[in-house]
Amino acid sequence: MTLTSRSDDPPRELPISGVELSPTSEVPETVWLAEAVLPRVSGGGLRRGQYYRNLTAPIARGREFINKARSDSLVRNGVFITATQVVSSAFGYVFWLLAAHLYNAAVVGLTAAAISTTSVILLLSSLGVGGMLIQSLPRQPEKAEWSATFWAGIATVALLAVALSGSGVVLLPLISPELTALRGAGYAAVFAIGTIALTVGVALDAVYLAERKAGHAFSRNLAIGAVKVLMLGLLAFIFGPNALTLLGAWGAAAVIGLGIGAVLVVRYIGVARPPAVSVLIATARGFRARLTAHQLIGIGAGLLPYLLPLIVTARLSTRDNAYFYTTWMLVGLVMVIAPAFSNSLFAEGMHHPERVGALARKALKIMGAILVPVLLAILIFGGTLLSSFGHAYSDHSVGLLRLAVFASVPDAVVHVYVGVLRVEARLAAAASLLLVIGIGTLVISWFLLPLIGISAVGCAFVAMQLAGCLYVVFDWRRHISRTRVENAIQQQEIP
Repeated sequence: MTLTSRSDDPPRELPISGVELSPTSEVPETVWLAEAVLPRVSGGGLRRGQYYRNLTAPIARGREFINKARSDSLVRNGVFITATQVVSSAFGYVFWLLAAHLYNAAVVGLTAAAISTTSVILLLSSLGVGGMLIQSLPRQPEKAEWSATFWAGIATVALLAVALSGSGVVLLPLISPELTALRGAGYAAVFAIGTIALTVGVALDAVYLAERKAGHAFSRNLAIGAVKVLMLGLLAFIFGPNALTLLGAWGAAAVIGLGIGAVLVVRYIGVARPPAVSVLIATARGFRARLTAHQLIGIGAGLLPYLLPLIVTARLSTRDNAYFYTTWMLVGLVMVIAPAFSNSLFAEGMHHPERVGALARKALKIMGAILVPVLLAILIFGGTLLSSFGHAYSDHSVGLLRLAVFASVPDAVVHVYVGVLRVEARLAAAASLLLVIGIGTLVISWFLLPLIGISAVGCAFVAMQLAGCLYVVFDWRRHISRTRVENAIQQQEIP
């Protein structure tokens, strides 16, 4: 006799009455025939079955993680944010690799300078608004208020992007005579339109995250990367390999990505028409303080990648900066994980602020499960990856690589706590923590670089991240003590 369930997918607590007895004769003949014959033929049927069970165990665990990621918005959003960063970096690498083969070095350098300016404009325009949207939208169940906040945020981003793009068109040619191409009407228009489209699109990504739909941000950025690479070859073939077509490929991808983002917002989230201008202005004034705080948090988190190469070049040499930059970019593939789950924790916590402690612990566990194997892989194969650029890279950069990998562990703790602080609306504390870590890393690096080389950056980063962890422990214990005192006072006031 065998036991078979009445349901194809029975619950774990299935009662005895939910089980039927069926005779073994109902089992297909091929099944019991195979079970009877195969062991005799192979002489190792039991060992083979054990081998297959051992082989399928990791697959089953992988499927369990995927199912959990689909149902758990904290895991799902964190994975999608990380995947978005990885996909954008991969398509960016392919884009510049193809550009280097299709265009001459002067054209590539000119376009790279313009797009780097766009990165700065994006940093200044969208980070504060993005954080404000993640904090504000989940608190507004009413459709009219939600839409007013949405449109106020988008309008703020667009106006900032327009102003900063215009400033870039005017100021960049003053920095270098080689950037005078920006004064041409076509080049200036493509630069401005692409910058505005890219910046507003990043604000839409924050809306997806606020609504726990980070998969839409992944889809949008995947489309941008694919279109950017396709347009690169198409425009070069039609109009020739010049600076305008190279920048045009990037600008066209940004515009198409913005269109896809708008469609996803309308279809899957829904938004009312823009309210009156007076309502937009009043709404924007209401979140002005939050916008400034989130802007400082974004600058603190994004400070190092832009300024460290300049400091290494100034204190050492361009050759040393080459060693540093390649290593830092390799470590950057790991460093995107902590901010991704910090933002996911921030968004999830705004929906369930009472569970922020449990969500933080879950985020740490998930990040640990992801970080440990990745860090081990980098420690084992990092030297080999660096040597692919040349043996000088691995000789000069292995120390920095190991220090940065070690620092990623306290960095994860700091970023999770920043997510908690943002949920608790302690924005000044979050901004101060990240800014102090960033500025401290820059200052220590400045003094140590001439003494110990590029490993100084790793030492400074480790020291400041460990200091950040000490602050996290101190502030958390102080917050727990304060909460206990407040609860005791409340209990005494109750008659």
